Amino acid sequence: MIRHFDKIENLGVFAKYAKPPGMVPFAKFNLIYGLNGSGKTTLSRFFHDLNTGTAAGFNDLKYKISTEEGPFTQGKPYTRNIRVFNSEYVEANIGELEGTLHPIFVIGEENKALVAIVEQDEKALQQAESSHAAQLIEHGKLVKRKGKTFTEIASEISEHTAGTTTRTYRKNNAEAAFAALTAPQVMSTEVLASASKSMKQPAMDKQKSISLGNIDLQIGDKSNLPYFTALKLLEKYISGVVQTSATSIAIQRLVENPEIAQWVEHGITIHDHTDGDTCEFCQQEIPKERAQALASHFNDSDQKLKEEIEQSLQDLEALRQNQQSSFVPKKSSFYTELQEPFSATTAAFSSLKLSLFNHLSELNKLLNTKLINRTVCYEIKVPEYDAKPYLDALQEANELIEQHNAQTDKFDQRLQSTRDKIEKHFLSRIVRQVADVDVEIETVDAAIKLLTQGDIGKGTLGIEALRKRIAENRLKIANSHQAAEDLSKKLASFLGRDDLRFEPEGEGYRIMRFGRAAKRLSEGEKTAITFLYFVVGLQDQDFELAEGIVVIDDPISSLDSSSVYQAFSFLKNAVRDARQIFLLTHNFEFLKLLLDWISRVKKADKTCWMLHCTTTGGAQRETDLKPLDKILLENKNEFTYLFKILTEFESDGTVANAYPIPNIARKVLETFLEQHSAGNSFYKKLENLEYDETKKAALYKYTNDLSHPTLSGLDPALVGETQTNVKHLLEMIRIVAPVHHKALTDTLSGAS
Repeated sequence: MIRHFDKIENLGVFAKYAKPPGMVPFAKFNLIYGLNGSGKTTLSRFFHDLNTGTAAGFNDLKYKISTEEGPFTQGKPYTRNIRVFNSEYVEANIGELEGTLHPIFVIGEENKALVAIVEQDEKALQQAESSHAAQLIEHGKLVKRKGKTFTEIASEISEHTAGTTTRTYRKNNAEAAFAALTAPQVMSTEVLASASKSMKQPAMDKQKSISLGNIDLQIGDKSNLPYFTALKLLEKYISGVVQTSATSIAIQRLVENPEIAQWVEHGITIHDHTDGDTCEFCQQEIPKERAQALASHFNDSDQKLKEEIEQSLQDLEALRQNQQSSFVPKKSSFYTELQEPFSATTAAFSSLKLSLFNHLSELNKLLNTKLINRTVCYEIKVPEYDAKPYLDALQEANELIEQHNAQTDKFDQRLQSTRDKIEKHFLSRIVRQVADVDVEIETVDAAIKLLTQGDIGKGTLGIEALRKRIAENRLKIANSHQAAEDLSKKLASFLGRDDLRFEPEGEGYRIMRFGRAAKRLSEGEKTAITFLYFVVGLQDQDFELAEGIVVIDDPISSLDSSSVYQAFSFLKNAVRDARQIFLLTHNFEFLKLLLDWISRVKKADKTCWMLHCTTTGGAQRETDLKPLDKILLENKNEFTYLFKILTEFESDGTVANAYPIPNIARKVLETFLEQHSAGNSFYKKLENLEYDETKKAALYKYTNDLSHPTLSGLDPALVGETQTNVKHLLEMIRIVAPVHHKALTDTLSGAS
């Protein structure tokens, strides 16, 4: 059962409805009275929409209801079935009244034995569907868990393979690669770190190999010799040079003083170029004997030896310059995995290169010593350089350079290969985890298959088979012909004549009049047919009345007074066994019948309410649900109730406050004129009444013009006109019918 409407927002006139403090809960019987435009039909539609949790055209609808089953809000369908009769019932449930009507399926007497089977199957179906839903949820959780595993591992793979491609490595990539994984391939921590580091390495430029180059030797006029071939030849040549002496008549002092000998030799060269006989140092003429002695000391043999030594020194310098200028790539120019090996190789290479420079320096020293001691003959062993370690180191360095260049040539292939290894490494780590989840998924899938398809061997029906058997048995149980007969009898009783009947046609019914398809049904006939269709429909197999909620909104439109009592009688009998009933009406005569009926119901099982609509700022209308006024409950008199509203009216100067009064004044004036004047129209009755003519004219214009809705907006004169004419109307009642007026005021005093 529904206990309260805690809130309803953004639903027409129920814009900001909130349950008043201390409001009693709804009971089994609930009567709701409301004038036209107060939100009665909107409320009946709201009841209908509770079973779906949404209302068409009201996307911003918010609500909360309290029920025996717990709270329900928008988007959450209410679980207890609700049947609603309102102005939209015909279109939604019956069809064309003068065409083929939708069938009503009720249980035939001869087939009640099948009901137990259907109920048993429905119970089994409910359990199976519940289990199926639970298994689907579990299946979803397992798939989500498995997906999370792949999402997490994809994140790790993406992190360790960053830079391989412009795309992001995602869950679906990991799943596809895992499906293609044939065997686990796990790397060590060190190998993984190295591989991951290399993935972040961009493509690098190629490096030139370290080359010794070829040497041109002045000695022997040798050209384009390999470096160490040239060195070997030079070592051999130097060995001969340092053991050679020049043939000369030596001057002992120059022999004993090589520095002086160099100085003198250089001076002779200068004098030879200037053709001078005067010593540039002492400005004395050089004696001829001294000049001859010096010439004998520095003869052609000596000059030849000197030139050989100087050429050897130049060749040594060429060898040194060659090594000095040779280019060795930097460590940072190599791929990460080659940097350390290359650094170690070049360290050894640099050490060997230093030893080569030391060897060249030693040879240079020997030659310079010989240069100033050309006339001295002595034996000395010239050292020989072992080139093998140097050449081995050079070869190792160049091999690393070749590896580097090969990686550059096949950079994309190398990256893809490394990426695949990293991918397989991480996917291998989740093989067991995925296998465990797959086993759980297979178990759940088997359970789902059993629930949907059943087990023929064990005689267990699946969900589809249960649904099929239930549908087949329902067709056997359901009897639309019986419903047609029931409708015909009730319609005859309702109208007091039997000219209209419901006849089965195809899968539905057609309304017949004297054996022919009925045409031009009166509004009263249409209302009777519609209401009876609803009443009989409460017995159909898809609605359990004892557990359902029935909502009826004004079933008596277009009915004459006698038919109103028939409608009331059918209504009472049709809904009394429902779990909960809501009866909505704007008709005061029907309200009195309903109040009289529920007066015999226990107080705890009934509630009476009225819809109170007011106009707020900006002409926005809002409705509240309030307890039914005591005047209506105790006197069952609408005129007294409306008279009370007028006597209590106090204008606050706003249109919102005055807006509903013209309609109320019109209804009070019409009822008063019916009792106290004669005439065939509203105007004639007012004209025949003995009262101030000017005030009568004002009352006529006010109640006639302002009580009807227009499209021209609110009349700004409404506030002033309402204040004036309410006073005129109350004054007219007091003057024209003082006894009636006193009875009204006494009633109001007693009710307060």
